[in-house]
Amino acid sequence: MKPRMIPAVLFVTTLALPGCQSNSSPGQAGSTRFDPPSTEFASGLGITAPPPVTRDQAMAIAAEAAGGTALSAGEETEGGELLYEVKVQTPSGRKEVEVRASDGAVVEIEPDDND
Repeated sequence: MKPRMIPAVLFVTTLALPGCQSNSSPGQAGSTRFDPPSTEFASGLGITAPPPVTRDQAMAIAAEAAGGTALSAGEETEGGELLYEVKVQTPSGRKEVEVRASDGAVVEIEPDDND
C-alpha cells in the first residue's frame, strides 16, 4: 500500500466504526447493537420497501449473522417496529438475534439470557 493511501484508509475506517456499538469490553461477551437505516428513511429517498420478511427468512438471516443454527423465532414489537427474536445456537453458546421484519436488517445480537 502506498504511504499516501494510509490516511485515506484510516479516515474511511474511522467513519465506518460509529455504526456498530458494543456494550462489552474487548474479549468479553456482550451484546452488539446495530443501527440500520429505518424504512421511513428509505421511503423518504423514494426507495420502496421490500415485502415483509417471513419467520423462516428471519431465522436464516439470524443464523448467518450469528454464525450458528437457528432454533426458534418469536415476534415482538419494539419502538413501533415488528421484530423477530431468533434463538441461535453457536459454537460459543446460545445467542438472541433481533431481525427487523420490515426489511430483514439485523438490529441486535446478544447472549441468550435463558441459556
